[in-house]
Amino acid sequence: MEAEEALGVLRAQYHDFLNCLQVISGLMELDRPEKVKDYVGRAAAEFVARGEVAKMGLAPVAWALLRLQAEGVNAGIRVTCALAKARESFEVQAGEPEQSRAGSAERWGAGLNKLHQAIIAQASRSGKARTLEITGKNAPEGYVLTYIGDFAWGEILEVITGSAAASGIGLTLSGEKGVEVLLDRRFA
Repeated sequence: MEAEEALGVLRAQYHDFLNCLQVISGLMELDRPEKVKDYVGRAAAEFVARGEVAKMGLAPVAWALLRLQAEGVNAGIRVTCALAKARESFEVQAGEPEQSRAGSAERWGAGLNKLHQAIIAQASRSGKARTLEITGKNAPEGYVLTYIGDFAWGEILEVITGSAAASGIGLTLSGEKGVEVLLDRRFA
């Protein structure tokens, strides 16, 4: 993680937080307490969800997702994540050297960054606001992330399939509006 990237993510989160405060202030000035309560509940849930990304257990993967959330703001993409914590056995294999585990997660993070760059590039070209929902769960083969949103997934996969495979990431179209990403522990 480079300091400039971390500062970019922190700036985006700071901006979002200040925006929330401005919305709350405006609703209070309009004497709309029911709207304030609803908005605070939604904003709190979104900030809690961001915190859950950081707790998922695969630091380079979590970092890639946090960067996507921050960079997505400028591209008009609202990114939400609902992630299960990675299994302990997923990160720690008996007898496995520390460098091997760290290297696998680093490769997955790099592969996800390429996927995220392709998503942002496509959204930036279209100029329309979009929502991207990402869920994550443990699977026997590793960890599965599912990306759901209105994107041209076929085009995105064409751009990154080779680099994803080299990173130990399997990509599968999941209907018209989604893609499944397997962080395959067999490539660890």
